[in-house]
Amino acid sequence: MNMYAESSLFSGRKGATLTAVILLHLVFGYALFTLGSKIGIKLAPPPFELTPIEPPKHAVEPPPVPPVNQSRIVQTPPEFPTFSPPSDSDVTLDKLPPDAPSIIPQTPPQPHVRAPVRMDPRHPLRIGKDYYPDASVRANEMGRCVVQATVAADGRIIAASIQTRSGFDRLDQACLNAVKGQRMLPATEDGRPIEGTVSIPITWNLSE
Repeated sequence: MNMYAESSLFSGRKGATLTAVILLHLVFGYALFTLGSKIGIKLAPPPFELTPIEPPKHAVEPPPVPPVNQSRIVQTPPEFPTFSPPSDSDVTLDKLPPDAPSIIPQTPPQPHVRAPVRMDPRHPLRIGKDYYPDASVRANEMGRCVVQATVAADGRIIAASIQTRSGFDRLDQACLNAVKGQRMLPATEDGRPIEGTVSIPITWNLSE
């Protein structure tokens, strides 16, 4: 059985190297300590020398203050000028310019309110088969015409003319005969009845 002894930390090459490192540290630390002490001695300021100040032999007296004459201030009340009202002779009135002529706006004329001719519900136009000409019935004549009627202020149809023909003379004449003597509501202007015209369409048809 072989026994191995533990080697020492400072034995062999490793021990020599470790010893050399420790010595170098010691030498380097000593050098730094010595250098720092020398620098501190050189940088220390010399002590201050205080010299006492001797008191003055003769006391300096301040110059005398000249006396001030205290004048008495008297306040007098303010004086106001006397005011006298102006007399009539001192007052002059400037002539005022004449008043500008007043312009009265003229109201524009109001437009007349007109109402056209209308059918009279109390007297409706009655144009029936009684006005159909017999010859037109036998000839089977049918058509539509428009009559322009003139209505007087009292509502009577006083004139009539054919505005649109029906195509048959008998039917056109029957239209004129049918409106004569009829009554309608007259046209008005500002509520007053006046004479006016109206178009009345009339259709003639035998199929009804």
